[in-house]
Amino acid sequence: MSIAVLDKTFSLLEVLARMGRAATLADLARESRLPKPTAYRILRSLRDLGYVVQSDRGGAYSLSERLQSLGEQGRDESLREKAAPLMRRLHAEFDETVNLGVLEGIYVRYAWVLETTHALRWIVKPGARDPFHTTALGRAIVAGMPAEAQARLVAKVCAATPARGRGALRERLRRELESTRERGFALEEEETNAGVACVAVSLAPLQEPLAAVSVSVPVNRFPVDRRSALIAALRRPQERLAAQA
Repeated sequence: MSIAVLDKTFSLLEVLARMGRAATLADLARESRLPKPTAYRILRSLRDLGYVVQSDRGGAYSLSERLQSLGEQGRDESLREKAAPLMRRLHAEFDETVNLGVLEGIYVRYAWVLETTHALRWIVKPGARDPFHTTALGRAIVAGMPAEAQARLVAKVCAATPARGRGALRERLRRELESTRERGFALEEEETNAGVACVAVSLAPLQEPLAAVSVSVPVNRFPVDRRSALIAALRRPQERLAAQA
């Protein structure tokens, strides 16, 4: 038996694919024969997941590159090709573990990992997932998203928290995402794993706003000067690409 919401979701995606252009909510609701509020809720979820994009608040919707690439041989392959120059450069310069992460719902999935040669290390296997708010990867991605999309993701995270702690968590995440956006990188120290710090930047300058690269470093190999050098190395490609845009 088909699931009603899946039927409606694919109806909307098929309409967008058939139209071959950006379409308004009214157009999509009419063509898919769905009530406007239902179409809006589904499109909002698809946008949060990165499968459709919206031109601006209240603007037209279109299929994203992420959805279009599902039919190609491995979206992760395409993403790795884009991230590889930066990741290999960081790995060669610092010999620490370099991670490529992709936002999927409220989680970050590790799509590729270049391992350090040091004996003391923390390795995350490709395919593993962490809640976005506990990782530098996730914060780097979400900090660059529109405020409305950010708020929805934070609300979903908070909904899984005991009611008594939701307000404090929401405020902490708001401050952290704001700081991340202002400084241009995300920093996480011993929040996901004891003894490990991570620094991350979004790959939005590579037209991959739902992906980020991070470097994981044991805290005993992370003095202030090394931290500053690592942050500078992560930010240089971002600044160069932004200047070219």
